[in-house]
Parts: sequence; structure tokens; C-alpha cells
Amino acid sequence: MSYYNALDRGYYGTPENDIEESIGVEEKPWNIDLGPEEIGTSLNPFQHQLQALDAKIKEGASKVEFEFFGAGKGNKERATPESFDKDERRQMRELAEINKVKSSTHATVAVEGLAGFNPQRGFDEQARDQSMKEVEKAIDFAAEATTGGAIVLHTGEWQRPIVDSQAGKEGFKGYEREAEKAPILVVDKRTGDIVSGIRKDTPIYEPDFKTIADYEQEKGIKLVGTKDKSGNIIESDDWIGVDDEIIKKDWEFNPNKAEEMFRRVPKWSKSHAKFKTVEKKWGDFVEKAENWNKKNPEEKLTPEELFAKTQYMNKILQAKGSSLFHGQNYEREKEIRDEAKKALEFYKQLEDSLSEEEKKKLMTKKNFGEFIPPKNIKITDYLKHIVKSQNDSMRFIHESSAAADVQATQTQEAMENVTTVKNYGLEKSAKSLAKLGIKTWNKNEQNKEHLQEDLYIAPENWHPNQFGSHPDEMIELVEAGREEMVKELTPRLGKEKAEELSKKHIRSTFDTGHLNLWKKNLEQKQGESDKEFDKRFSKWALGKVKKLHEKGILGHFHLSDNMGYDDEHLTIGKGNAPVKEMVEFLKDKGYTDFIAEPGSFNSQTIMPETWSKFGSPVYGLSTGHPTRFSGVHQQHFGYQAPPLYIVGAYSPSNDWKLWSDVPLE
Repeated sequence: MSYYNALDRGYYGTPENDIEESIGVEEKPWNIDLGPEEIGTSLNPFQHQLQALDAKIKEGASKVEFEFFGAGKGNKERATPESFDKDERRQMRELAEINKVKSSTHATVAVEGLAGFNPQRGFDEQARDQSMKEVEKAIDFAAEATTGGAIVLHTGEWQRPIVDSQAGKEGFKGYEREAEKAPILVVDKRTGDIVSGIRKDTPIYEPDFKTIADYEQEKGIKLVGTKDKSGNIIESDDWIGVDDEIIKKDWEFNPNKAEEMFRRVPKWSKSHAKFKTVEKKWGDFVEKAENWNKKNPEEKLTPEELFAKTQYMNKILQAKGSSLFHGQNYEREKEIRDEAKKALEFYKQLEDSLSEEEKKKLMTKKNFGEFIPPKNIKITDYLKHIVKSQNDSMRFIHESSAAADVQATQTQEAMENVTTVKNYGLEKSAKSLAKLGIKTWNKNEQNKEHLQEDLYIAPENWHPNQFGSHPDEMIELVEAGREEMVKELTPRLGKEKAEELSKKHIRSTFDTGHLNLWKKNLEQKQGESDKEFDKRFSKWALGKVKKLHEKGILGHFHLSDNMGYDDEHLTIGKGNAPVKEMVEFLKDKGYTDFIAEPGSFNSQTIMPETWSKFGSPVYGLSTGHPTRFSGVHQQHFGYQAPPLYIVGAYSPSNDWKLWSDVPLE
């Protein structure tokens, strides 16, 4: 027992091995065996990263993550990896090495996905290239300024309705009636342009074509079950052509059978004097896709593809009808023009052989219609007028009919190149990931003498409205990137080595707070309490983490919390995310690379509060006062403790002092 400081009212002492208590909170610490060695934090992105690193080291961090908010050319408020030169990068790495601190890198948050998706323009190669360049900056920085590890980038490959993703099958939705009102997006795989953007609650119409069933009823014959001239079995929903030929339903979207589709006969309504149409709703296309895929397992189509193709088919029919309308009299017009030219040539020669008096006899009457007297004109002038009139008529047919044929051909090609946003986007994201994975591998080899861990690209689950945020989508994304990397490296290294490198240099970052954003999209059941709802969500979340582990794509982890609505980056345990359950599983599986990400108001307390939540103790020499964990981050990391001297009005007057001149405090 000792007297340590002025104004102490007693003697205090603690054993040398006493463990300090955690921050005083109502809930007990989780007591998961994770501490400062495994849990670090992000550096201040608005500060010079060397200074930010130095500050966090002094706060006790043994693991940090460089984070960048700038893109393109950086500035002092929003730095980029290129804002720091080679000397500064070397100093950052050496400062971390000297202090035995591990470091990782977070590419600019301005990058959201690697597919190059733009909501206004669709998939854009320039945007994809720019996103990749921003990540390449982070790869270069990580190789020179860090000790290795993750190079994090946000997913956000493209926007898609939640109800149409895997999450929709699990009970999640973006908003009320999303299943009915979600937009339908398909892509032209030649250009990446969005070619259809209407909602599911918008019906479309198509001609009601005559089927075999209609034909049987009309003719009183039996065709279903028999074979046509080509040996095809006739089915009731097949169509009848203009010459009573059979047009198979399976040919509808076959490019090689396109001409046959335009021989279908629409039903005629005598009472309305028009052809009949039939309304098609989204459910019809879902059912149609199921039937199509059963019969065509090698050429599967999605409801959105069928939706778009039906729209295209209507446009093609309109264009072909226009071409036929304008071109139906073309041969007759041409014949009249040609005969008129022959006659003109004959009468010109005849005129040249006659005298002026005799020429006056080569006249004809030009009629203008009823009540208008005809006019006498020369036969050659009359024929010239016919030739000119026929030429004008033929030119109109050329331009209108040919233009309609061009439109039909272009629309036909567009219909044949329709694909889903996912098919197109995932291919682009995979190519981007593969290229970045190969660059990461090359940089890792060039700098391995000072890297303590292998560098790897680590896409991070982000917002639920974007592809890549759902754990199943993350698995698809990483696996597709690895497959593409293997495809690129196999010719040089062999498949086995290529697979090894792809798994080593393409992994993922899992963010606990971002996963919790899905909570707002999960509907609470009738009569379900908040506690039961949280438990059900926690079970789902833990199940997804286990699946990510089983697929072997996990590498790096961000720890944050929120209330389930927005990504506020609260300290873990202070929101409602099931962080404890997930981290217990991850710790049990041997993962140790965790970064506690600060939010707006906890940047100074995020580390000690996170350590405290996990039950991590602080060891130190015995002091006069019994210290607590809260005392550490409130004194050394912010100095909010009261001073050890008296100031202001509390200070005694200088007229009253001890004979030894020692201050009262």
C-alpha cells in the first residue's frame, strides 16, 4: 500500500498481475479470445496517412488499414494512393515493421464494383477501366507501403431488384410490392446497353396467332400427336402458317427459324374488323420460361429475356408489315415504268422522222378528273410524265420499304443478342477481378522480400440493392474471378498452379455491419417479437457466414455495427447486428484478420471499446489508483481525465500558503 499523488485520501495498491476491468457497460463482455493482435482499425482517411499511422500506433494499434476516399487526382481532403510518394510509402512500411504493426489497404470507396455499370448508360467499358485503374493504384500502394494482406474494394456490380435475387427466395424484398413493380432490365451483349427498362406491372400485347388447336376446331380434323412433313411431332400450341404449314412453338426464338415466325396467321375479329391481340403479364413470362427451359435445357431463357424478345418480335412484325405494304406493288410499278420508257423511245424516234405539221398529229389527252376539261399534250410529254411519276413511286418504295427491312434486320439482331444483366455483368466483373488478381500476384512476387503476408484482392459485401452484397452473390463473384484467372494463367503455368494462385490472390472481405443492412429488407412475421425476429435474422446471417467459409473465399473482416437501416459504423455491440455469433464462428475456424471500422463519432474510441467488448484485458505496472479500461481510452487516447492540479477560482489565494511554499494540491 502506497501514497502516490497529492490530494490522495488513502493508500492504494494493486497486484502486479491484476487484470483491469472492461469499460463499464450493462452487458458483460463477450470473452471471445481476440485482442489487439487480431483486431485493428482503419486510419483517418482525411489525414496524411503517415501521420495517421503514427497516431494509431501511439494509441496501441497492432493492426491498421489504410483507407482512401479520393479518386482520380487526389487533394488534401480526399487523398488517393498516388498522393504519397515512394519515400513516404517506405516510411509507412518501416514504421509499421519497427512497431510490429500489420497493415492492409482499402481502395477508394469511390469504386463500387468492377463491371462498369452505369444506371443511365448500362455497362460502360470506360467506367470499368477507370474503376480498375483506381484499384491498381491501391495494389501498387499496398505492395510498397504495407506489410501485405488484403486490398479491399467495394462490390456494387449493378443494381438489381432484391426480390429477384437469391435473397428474394429467402424472404427479403426491397420495398412493398417489389415483386410486382420491380423494373425489368436486359442488356444488349454486343454493347452492354440497357435495352429494356419497364416494370413488371406493365403488360405488353402480342398478336393472337392461330394454333393447331384452333385449326383442328375450324377444319374438324385431328393433327395433334401426328408428324409434319419434316417429321416433327405436332403439338396443340404449335402455330399454323399462311399455307397451312406447321410452325413449331420451339422455333419462336431460334434465329435459324426467324422467317417461319413471320408466316404465322393472326386471328381476325369480324365484329371489330381487326386482328385479335392477347395481353401478356409478367407471370405469363415466368411460366413461359419454365416451359421453354424444360424443352430447351441447352438454351435456357429467363422471364426477362422472353419479355424483351416478345417486345422485339412485335417491332419486327411491324417493320416487316410496313416493308410488305410498300413493296407489294413494286413489280407492277417497275413494269409500267419500263414499258413507258420503251414507248417514249419509240415516239421520240417517230417525231424525229416527221415534219412539224405531222408532229402536231402525235397528240393525246391528259385527263385531270371529273368536271375538269382534258388537255391536249404531245405523246412524248405524256410518256415523260409517266416515267417520272413511276420513278418517284419506285423511289418512295425503295426508301420506305428498304428502311423497314433494315429496321427489321437490326431489331432481329438485337433480339438475338439479348441477355440478362447478371450474365453480362458477372462476365465483366470476373474479367476485371482476374486481371487485378494477376497484377496482385505479380506485385507480390516483386516485393515479397519485405511483405509479411501475401497480397490479395478482397471484394467487400456492400449495399443490399447492388449485386455482390448477398453472401451467395459474393461466392459467385469470387469464384467467377478465380475461374477467369485460371483461364488466363493456365497456358503459362498449368491448371494446378493457376488454381493455387487464384485462391491465394482473390478472396473476400466480409463486413458484419454491411450484412446487417439486410435486416431492413426482411419482413417481420405477424406476431413475431423483436427478439424472435433478431434471432431469426441471426440464424440466417450465421448460416451465410458458414457457407462463405465452406466455399473457401473468406480472408479479411470488417467489424462494425448499426441498427439495421444504414451503415453508421457503430462500435460492435452497440447496434443490433449479430456480430458476436459470427465472430465466435470465425475465431473458431482460425480467422484472425479483423479491422474495427470507425464511424462519425467513435474514431477515438473504436479500438479500446472493441477490445473491451471482446473481454480483452490490459496489463500494466501497479499504480496508485485502481485503473479501468475506460480510463485508458479516456485519458491516454483523448485525455478527458481531470487534471492533477487546481486552477481558477478553486485555486487558493497566494496570500495563503504553506511555510514551505508547496502548493496545496
